[in-house]
Amino acid sequence: MRKFLAIILVTISMLFVQSCENSCSINRKIKLITGNSWKINSYIDYSVNLEMSIVPELYRFDVDGHYTKIRECDTLVGTWSFVDCNYLKMGSQTFKIAELSRKMMVLRYGDVDLVYRRNE
Repeated sequence: MRKFLAIILVTISMLFVQSCENSCSINRKIKLITGNSWKINSYIDYSVNLEMSIVPELYRFDVDGHYTKIRECDTLVGTWSFVDCNYLKMGSQTFKIAELSRKMMVLRYGDVDLVYRRNE
């Protein structure tokens, strides 16, 4: 009887831990994305294993679902949204969120990682 009870408790605790790991807080991600300006000046192309430099771009994401991209003297505006917890849609392109923290955001598109750093 004790073995059976122990098995049930272990099974329930494993289900609880697994459900906690799979949970996602979109509100937290919105705060991280909109709380900073993000600068990109390179990307990593894993198909050739190289980091490529690009003209620096500054991104500002607004809570209302709009973003502004500044590249040299050009300014572009667009829309953004979460497709689900792990994907960010910017305009017509959808990126997998590989990493998101207060200091770094990595968006994946195929074999390419776009690395954004908090603009300070």
